[in-house]
Amino acid sequence: MVDQVNDVVWRAVFPHPGDEDAAALYFRSTGATATRHGIVLDAGAELSLATYFGAFPAGYWRHSTGLSEVRLELEIGGSADIVVRRSAADGRVTDVARLPSSTGAVGVDVGVADDEGWIWLEATATDAGAELRNIVWRSPAPVRRGTTATVAITTFDREADCLALLERFTSDSSWETFVDRILVVDQGTRPLSASAGFERVEAMLGERLRIVRQSNLGGSGGFSRGMVDAVEETDSPFVLLLDDDVRLEPEAIARLLSFASRTRESTIVGAHMLSLVDRTRLHSFGERISRRGFWWGPVEPALSGIDLAVHTVDNTPALSRRIDVDFNGWWMCLLPAHLIRESGASLPFFIKWDDAEVGLRAATEGVSTVTLPGTALWHMPWTAKDDGLDWQAYFQLRNRIVTALLHGGRGVLAHSLAQDINHVLCAQYGSARVRNTALRDVLSGPAHLDPVLFAGPGRASAILAGVGQRIIPADHAPAGANATPQRPVGLAATAGRVVRVLGHQLRSTRRPAAATRLSRTQGKWWSIGVSDVAVVESAAAGRVFVFRRDRTLARIELWAAIRLRVRLWRNWRRLTRQYGEAASSLASTRAWRARFAESDSRAP
Repeated sequence: MVDQVNDVVWRAVFPHPGDEDAAALYFRSTGATATRHGIVLDAGAELSLATYFGAFPAGYWRHSTGLSEVRLELEIGGSADIVVRRSAADGRVTDVARLPSSTGAVGVDVGVADDEGWIWLEATATDAGAELRNIVWRSPAPVRRGTTATVAITTFDREADCLALLERFTSDSSWETFVDRILVVDQGTRPLSASAGFERVEAMLGERLRIVRQSNLGGSGGFSRGMVDAVEETDSPFVLLLDDDVRLEPEAIARLLSFASRTRESTIVGAHMLSLVDRTRLHSFGERISRRGFWWGPVEPALSGIDLAVHTVDNTPALSRRIDVDFNGWWMCLLPAHLIRESGASLPFFIKWDDAEVGLRAATEGVSTVTLPGTALWHMPWTAKDDGLDWQAYFQLRNRIVTALLHGGRGVLAHSLAQDINHVLCAQYGSARVRNTALRDVLSGPAHLDPVLFAGPGRASAILAGVGQRIIPADHAPAGANATPQRPVGLAATAGRVVRVLGHQLRSTRRPAAATRLSRTQGKWWSIGVSDVAVVESAAAGRVFVFRRDRTLARIELWAAIRLRVRLWRNWRRLTRQYGEAASSLASTRAWRARFAESDSRAP
């Protein structure tokens, strides 16, 4: 353990220029002007930091670090009435301290209980107005490991996004105190270093920036390259994984490291994901994998998709309850370097489920995962993607089954069959076919993983194209009438729609058939299932999918999905043993070094 002085463990920040539309995540006020580390209140104006970025998540600190007390410190120019409040785990809010007409340097000691939620500051400026600066939380919680990280970013032909992310690091002058190196693994067809603006960013980051060019090995290959290089080339105690298409709050990195360096046990610490298109909306408060169906989902469904400008820490009790998670997405996730050295990097999954598998694997080795409130970035929501309809559908199912073989059970087979039935009812025969290919590959054993990694998305894309499932410009789609189907509500209505859909699926297909045009939200089994030709909007503006009903294809793919799952059920124990025996070697840094060399030798 290192020094046990009252170090700053958390500090309040206010929005960067350009982030004003997310200001409600930082503070609420009746009249204020904010800078990065301070805020000026008009005479009589009120301020509350009972916000996502403004409050201190004391319950998480208490549970993971043993923290028993914190000290709030700030500087006040002018005069303000100060109130310190807390929430209990059940959401009850109480006052901790009241300091009327405070000025100058102010400090408040706060004990942290086992049932703690959040602690925050509120202030009301007196008639002269007030300026609050350098609001920090100090604690004697000991630093048990280093406080810096190597950042690993994987990018693929997103030059503008990636350069904007890199530039964001320098928006806070303190970034150099907690970032040892920034490794950008560039797997794109166009070198990031040749893009406009790169030289300026490179000059800003200096020698801490390193670009690694390699063939496209997907997210698992890109992040694994970052992990392996970080532990072999630096002494960083942590590796921070970051997506390339995100908007970063730099203070979140400092908060993750402050927390992870003080946890009693080595811990993976991840950040939340906020929506890039609706800046105060939360994706999920934390995720867990159902062991029965082996599918991920929110620990607290009520907190998924909530608007944090409306649902704040002082009016939403669920936000004060500490939750346990199985993993954190790699949009922003801090991994202990020793875990990578001892347990390896990702399995060679290419994309999907790599983050979940590492979280589950780490838990078996005594390293838990914490998704830490008050740390987040902005990312495009999953609803803006079509990953169930393109080549990613293969990796989604294949990697889910492999992860279940290592950490779950047979329940995944029945649960995932429901998705195949849905694809068939929606005439998405390409999705059904690539998923069946995934099942065949799983049955062939772990030796198939490396060849598929090197093949990338091309094989799955070719299968989709072979049955005509592709995205096309909207003006190339068949003409048809816009439909306004209504989703069935209630058991009786749903049962009636099921009967209607099944009856339609059994009929012979009319040629030529009129097309039905549907929005993305309407493009579900209950609408596509009663159409012969459906034109459905894709996530890409101006582009659509065209789904044509075909009884022969439906019968072939549905029967294959059932037959392959029966084979998997019968061979589950054998496959569990095979994949279990191979997993450690497959994820090892040595295996990844060999893959990088193999990939480089294949590069044109």
